[in-house]
Amino acid sequence: MAMGRSVIDMGEDVQKSSLLKISGNVLVISFMEVIAEAQVFAEVTGIGNQQLEKFIGNMFGPVLESYSKRITTGAYAPPLDTSPGFAAALASKDMKHALSIAASHSARLPTLETASNRLTSAREYAGECLDSSAIYGTARMEVGLSFWSKSSRQGN
Repeated sequence: MAMGRSVIDMGEDVQKSSLLKISGNVLVISFMEVIAEAQVFAEVTGIGNQQLEKFIGNMFGPVLESYSKRITTGAYAPPLDTSPGFAAALASKDMKHALSIAASHSARLPTLETASNRLTSAREYAGECLDSSAIYGTARMEVGLSFWSKSSRQGN
């Protein structure tokens, strides 16, 4: 059974493969953070979420477009009887782990720090039935919009 598109030789140190996976997690949540910020920007400036999403797809491809769709479809805050795609609690755990490793190497991950803080705020505000993309809800609140979008559930 194959689990990836390719094999990346990490040498003899097995810890490096775990660090590579953690690096991938850093990228995923960082992309989500940046897309959430851009989508809030699109809302407050009147560009429009769908127009930005089309731009993201055209410019950066289907993976980043799919991250945007988690925001625009409301999947960041699914109905309470629906499991989120990538649970906020798991994303928070992954981010804390990555931030700890970075700190132990005297490195900072400012985008991940922002995402972690926003996701913590989202969980405090809206509970645990949230996707990792719920950083978008917090980013919305920071500019005076509701945490909930027209496409998301409406409250707890």
